[in-house]
Amino acid sequence: MGMKTNLSKEDFENILSNYNLGKYKNFKVFAHGGVQTTLLLRTTKGKFVLRYYEHRSEEWVLFEIKLFQYLMRKNYPIPIIIKNSAGKFYGKYKNKPYVIIEYLKGQHGKNPNDFFDKTKVSNVVKIISCLHNLTRENVPGFFNGHEKFDAEYCLREYKKIPRKIKISEREKWLKNQLSILEFPKFLPKGLCHADLNHGNFLFKTGKIVGVLDFDMSFYSYFIYDVASLIYWWAWPPKEGFSLFKSKFILNEYIKNRKLNESEKHHVYDALKLIILLGISWSEDNEFDSEKEKIEFLNNIGRENFYQKLFY
Repeated sequence: MGMKTNLSKEDFENILSNYNLGKYKNFKVFAHGGVQTTLLLRTTKGKFVLRYYEHRSEEWVLFEIKLFQYLMRKNYPIPIIIKNSAGKFYGKYKNKPYVIIEYLKGQHGKNPNDFFDKTKVSNVVKIISCLHNLTRENVPGFFNGHEKFDAEYCLREYKKIPRKIKISEREKWLKNQLSILEFPKFLPKGLCHADLNHGNFLFKTGKIVGVLDFDMSFYSYFIYDVASLIYWWAWPPKEGFSLFKSKFILNEYIKNRKLNESEKHHVYDALKLIILLGISWSEDNEFDSEKEKIEFLNNIGRENFYQKLFY
C-alpha cells in the first residue's frame, strides 16, 4: 500500500531516539500494507515494525494496545508492542500516534484463490474461533472509538467518495439492500478482527506465528468474522462462490466454537453486509461486479443458503 506520510531518515532517527533499539539503518515498505503506514525498520540492533497511524485517535490506538496486552496474556499469536524509554506503548510524531512492534519471522499466508491449502485454512479458522472464545466476555476497553460496520456506517461511507457516476438509483439500491438485512439482537458478540485476508496471517513451518493488523477490529456479532472467512477464503473473484470451501470453513469453525441456530441463519446477512461495505468503500467501476454477488445471494435466499451450508 506504500507510505501515506513521507518519513525521512531524520524522522526515523527522531522516533528511534525515544527507544533503546539501536541506530537507524534503513526501512522497507511492507507489501501487505493497510490503511496506516506500516514499515519495516532496520537498526543496529535488529528489525522492528513501525506502525504510523494516519487518521486514528489516541483512543483508537489505546484499544489496540490493550487488546494486544490481553491476547498476549492468553498466549495468542500476536507481535509484542515495544515500550519506549518513558515506559509507554505509543508515542506521537507530527501530531500522529505511532507504535513500534516486534518483528516476527515468517511467511504471509498465500492467496487461497491460487491454492486452497486445507491445513492452513483450518489453522486460520481455528485461530479466529479462538479469538472469539477469548473475547466473548473479555473485550478490552476503548473499543467505543472504533467504527461499527453496520448499515448506517455503510451508507455514510458510500456518500463520502466523490462519485463520477452520479446515479441516484445506485444509492437507492444500496439503501434497499441494507434495509433487508437482519441481525437479531441476541446474537453472540465479541471482538471481530474484520480483515481476514491472507496477508494478515504469518506462518512458520505451517503454523500461525502471528495474526496481524487489528486496525479494523471492532465489537460486533461473531458471524461478521465467520462471513469474512467465507468472503476471503471461499469466494474467488474469478471462480465465484464455493460451497465446498464455505462448508469446510464452517465445519472447522464449529469444531472450536459452536454456532447457535440464529447465527447459522444469519451468516447470510453478515456476508451480504461485508459485500455492501466493499461497495461503499470502492470506486464506481467496481459496483457492478459486487452487485452481482448480492444478486447471487438474493436469488438463493436466507433459508436456502442456510440449508446449503449446514445440511
